[in-house]
Amino acid sequence: MAYASQRDRSPHDLELESPAFPVSPLNLFLTSGYQPGVFDLCWDDPAYMAANSQFVVLGVNVYRSFDSEYGPYYRLTELPVGARFYRDRTDNIVVFDELVEDCQWVLRGECSGSESYAPRYVFQTVFRPIVAAGSQALPEVSPNEVKVTIDGAPARIRRVVGATGEVELESRQFPDVATQSLDPSPVPSPSSIVKVSYRYNRSILRTDLGTRIFYRVTTIGIRVRADLDVIRQEEIVETPLARAASTSSRELEKVDWIWREAVRRNQWILQEGGERVLAYLQKTVGEPCPCIQSHTHKQPLNDCTLCYGVGVRGGYEGPYPIVVAPDDAERRINQTARGLNVEHTMDVWTGPAPLLSQRDFIVRINGERFSIGAVRMPTNRGMVLQQHFNLGWIDEKDIRFKVPIDNVHGLTAAQPQPPALSGAANTSKPNIPDERELRGRTRTWENLVY
Repeated sequence: MAYASQRDRSPHDLELESPAFPVSPLNLFLTSGYQPGVFDLCWDDPAYMAANSQFVVLGVNVYRSFDSEYGPYYRLTELPVGARFYRDRTDNIVVFDELVEDCQWVLRGECSGSESYAPRYVFQTVFRPIVAAGSQALPEVSPNEVKVTIDGAPARIRRVVGATGEVELESRQFPDVATQSLDPSPVPSPSSIVKVSYRYNRSILRTDLGTRIFYRVTTIGIRVRADLDVIRQEEIVETPLARAASTSSRELEKVDWIWREAVRRNQWILQEGGERVLAYLQKTVGEPCPCIQSHTHKQPLNDCTLCYGVGVRGGYEGPYPIVVAPDDAERRINQTARGLNVEHTMDVWTGPAPLLSQRDFIVRINGERFSIGAVRMPTNRGMVLQQHFNLGWIDEKDIRFKVPIDNVHGLTAAQPQPPALSGAANTSKPNIPDERELRGRTRTWENLVY
């Protein structure tokens, strides 16, 4: 079974195979930029690999996925990277001297509200929200970070609402100590040229609340026999995403062969005595759900069927088939203030993939659903070997019971798929008549019976 911190490929694939595509670079590592929203990726030059000797390597493409190592992955690089380093970061773009058009004005000299004695000048920026410099897309509220000019002269800014991109100009008079007089604030006339400079967020790399971030790196190349002077699009070959080198924000060290064997033996224990379940991973980034109306609280509706109380459209990634240790906990029914409630909590463990968090849940074969509690990950030199966590009973009235089992939102054929579990479907023996055949759900059961 694949897992996030496995070696890129086996020596057999590197030494003996002659693939129809360039192989991805070796020794892909992810390091922190030591500031929020910054990750650095480095790798070895794939052009020096013997398996790529039949290709002219043009560079590498970097892909990123949130929440699941199985995708969906999105390409970060517009053009192949020719270096051996790539920095992924939250990108706050500076907009310099944006011309404020007539359609952007909300108020232009009108009086409104309790301040009817003073005209107001409010406009909206083209890109919003306005964010603070060096922040994780934090909406800007300080007038000092936004610059406005009226016919080339700097203007005073009274208020900035970063979430909506609104900028209000100061129209009141201020005392000038030097001249002992009131200094009027410059305001735009109907023919004035107003320009604004500010920052907006083009892409955000969230690292709070233990967000899971996964990367894959592919190699781009063309055959050596191709005409390098005229390169056609169909001649460019890329490593399949499922065969690309992978890493994650949880990976601190590559797994060596000793601990790979330990993980494999743990997987054998689960295959023999574990229980097959479906895991759903809660989304942390993506398209915001329309149920979030307030710009202040940003709380989704707990009964929304679009995000299931998560706040991101779709709610969960999956399902992913995994095997967990068997249930050995008691189940009781207690009287609470809200009526009778089922209490069933068990402590289980599974392998290192997929990476789970406290916000995920699983579905058993009998339809019961359990929420995943705090996850403990035993490691060796930073290599994740197991995942231990508590499972808590989810009542049928919970919104998570409305998450469809066949939800494969975000997974396409081009994305890496989770490995199939042997014996996950009903077993079948072709040499035994159907009227006498006994069937189980696992290959282990079949081996024991027959």
